[in-house]
Amino acid sequence: MRNSRRQTRSSALLLCAGCSLCFFWSTGPSLQFVAAPSRVSSASTQRRAGPETQPGSGPESEYDYVPFAWATDFTVPAESLQRVMARCLQSPESIWPSGQGSLERDVFRDRIKACASGGELQDRAIDSVFNTFNGGTWLASDRPKFLKQLEEWRGSGSAPDAGALTAGILSARAQVIGAWLFLNVFSTFASYFIIFRPILYTNFGIDFLPGQPRYWEG
Repeated sequence: MRNSRRQTRSSALLLCAGCSLCFFWSTGPSLQFVAAPSRVSSASTQRRAGPETQPGSGPESEYDYVPFAWATDFTVPAESLQRVMARCLQSPESIWPSGQGSLERDVFRDRIKACASGGELQDRAIDSVFNTFNGGTWLASDRPKFLKQLEEWRGSGSAPDAGALTAGILSARAQVIGAWLFLNVFSTFASYFIIFRPILYTNFGIDFLPGQPRYWEG
């Protein structure tokens, strides 16, 4: 009877493990891309922007926005941030029309580039400014916050000061890195602790956390 219960429990755990693996396998790419929209569109899930000079690469290299890579990149020049800020101040209504409830990253990038002429803008700088509106996600939905930030930029002097973005960029970096750690570290530990730990111990006698209570034996 006891062996029968153990086999039934092991079978149930194996079934849960299989379902979990299927779930993570099917949703892994979208979960890893924290700040990307879930719609099926190559332009919105992983946009290929125009040529831009990156650290350690040539001028013809292509830029891909990857949230974690952006959060750990501290090489965006202040001058590039100022130019993006200036274009936002130049025509806020064309960047985010009053009748539009939200603003996507790709739309923001396109409108900033089309707003005025006078040299290429770094996509990294555009993403950095955009992330101050939305905390590092792919969609900004608080237009009053956007307008309030523009007013603060105007109040800093004749030319916008990139230092006004410091708090917003740091907050966005913290949120992106926190989400990455949750999806790639905590979820892995939780999968082992809840699903794979009882399977390994019940069938093979392996337990990487021998000092922790075995909840399935209660």
